[in-house]
Amino acid sequence: MTAETGLKYVLRFIALFSCMALAGIVIPPAYLGWLLNKAQPGTPNGILTNYLFRMLCLMYAWAGLQCWVYSTDIHRYMPLIWIVGIGSLILAGAGMALLLVLVPAEQQSGAFWIFFADFAEGFVQAVVLVVLLLRIRKRPYERRPAVL
Repeated sequence: MTAETGLKYVLRFIALFSCMALAGIVIPPAYLGWLLNKAQPGTPNGILTNYLFRMLCLMYAWAGLQCWVYSTDIHRYMPLIWIVGIGSLILAGAGMALLLVLVPAEQQSGAFWIFFADFAEGFVQAVVLVVLLLRIRKRPYERRPAVL
């Protein structure tokens, strides 16, 4: 398998699992409250919690859709794939570090580990993306006719 094929499959893997977040947009508020209480007992389930949860799900799905589009033409979208890879490395690494530094040890349970695992998974995906990007040989971009 070439690095290009691997990169295409990694982008599609990210897209597939990120687009599953669309299901979170239609979760009934009562079920969302139950899930929230399981992850972090005592957290109020109000309009802010509902809004933040649904917007986060929508942003994950949007990022997944972008990765799917990027996977259709690796060389055309190479600069954007680099932004996704490097940006994810920086954001996920900073997120993990900030969680560990800013959350007191007595609060490191429940939702903390869900957030930490999410950042760690994003960091691993970013490392895989960047490694594959580095393995792809640079080739000159082909001039394509303008599409009207």
